[in-house]
Amino acid sequence: MTEVDSLIDEYTRRYVKYDAEGVTDLCLLPFLAIREGNPIHLADHDAVKNHFTTVMNAYRAAGYAGFSPVAIDTRELGDRAVFTTVRWHALDSDNNVARDSLTTYHVLATPSGWRFLSYTNHF
Repeated sequence: MTEVDSLIDEYTRRYVKYDAEGVTDLCLLPFLAIREGNPIHLADHDAVKNHFTTVMNAYRAAGYAGFSPVAIDTRELGDRAVFTTVRWHALDSDNNVARDSLTTYHVLATPSGWRFLSYTNHF
């Protein structure tokens, strides 16, 4: 699933640059985020962008300077959908691992390429 790995790489690039607009462009609407077991229904572009802006700002405030996908496990759901789980390392300003976490994304193939439909944090 090279295309999905490329999507994760692009997502990481935009996320590390705190490009909430760019991350939002990689998402389908409406979008679903699940954090700490709580569903967050995001109906439109502005809601998704505001969500990612808030999360990125919180990570920055916590001292995370970057993120690195260290493992990607993709499960095909037919030809046009996958669940992909990414093991992330959040890095501090000295490039040390500050947090090790997992996130699963539901990803769909669209005419514009693979896009995120939802994510679930495993914490």
